[in-house]
Amino acid sequence: MQAFATLPTTAASMGPGWGGLVLAWRPASETRMPEPTEAELLEAAQAGDRRAFSRLVRLHQRRVYACAVSMLGDGGDADDAVQETFVRAWRAIARFDGRSQLSTWLYRVCVNVCLNHIRKRKRHDAADLADPRVPEPKADPTQGSNDPRHALEARQLQGRIAEAVGGLSESLRTTVIMVLVDGMPQKEVAEILGCSEGTIAWRIHEARRRLRIALADTADDGDASAGEGEGEGAEPAGRRAS
Repeated sequence: MQAFATLPTTAASMGPGWGGLVLAWRPASETRMPEPTEAELLEAAQAGDRRAFSRLVRLHQRRVYACAVSMLGDGGDADDAVQETFVRAWRAIARFDGRSQLSTWLYRVCVNVCLNHIRKRKRHDAADLADPRVPEPKADPTQGSNDPRHALEARQLQGRIAEAVGGLSESLRTTVIMVLVDGMPQKEVAEILGCSEGTIAWRIHEARRRLRIALADTADDGDASAGEGEGEGAEPAGRRAS
């Protein structure tokens, strides 16, 4: 059996009416092979095939980059983190045992890389109002679209939220970003962070409590919250990450 293939050529060489294409014969055995599956690419990469690993990178780089941007809040830092993530993944790919999804494993590597970047950076300054980890405030239909006072108040609130999120511990901040900002299922986040779903649920509850305290509008709310939080903050022993 034969198969047709289209080969580009010049319109002049074909004469009028061909539109610059010519039909040529090609054996069916030379038709394009189906794309390899992720499992096949993984197997090849674990055997040392760099091209197979590059194709895996292309499959997962957008999601890994989104994770890095969410955690680091800066596109340049995220680029560096993604590059380091895939370098580490290549070095360790032969040891990947398949007990989790490849995407989950890559996420775990990315989270660890991002946490290392955060520790090195030791950023204690005020949160950036353009922090991509905090969604842009939605327009209030009751206010004019050109009201500068309302726009300023919205940006100030966004800045306070970003600062409050940045003030959380690493474990709480990472969990909040992955669950509440990126919208990942708690089960998947638990697998990525190496802890139970109960731990993730507790962290979300605790983070929300602390954010309410940090964003309290009145001094009375702040005083009451301070008393309420005494003796709290550590994860229950049975829920700590392994």
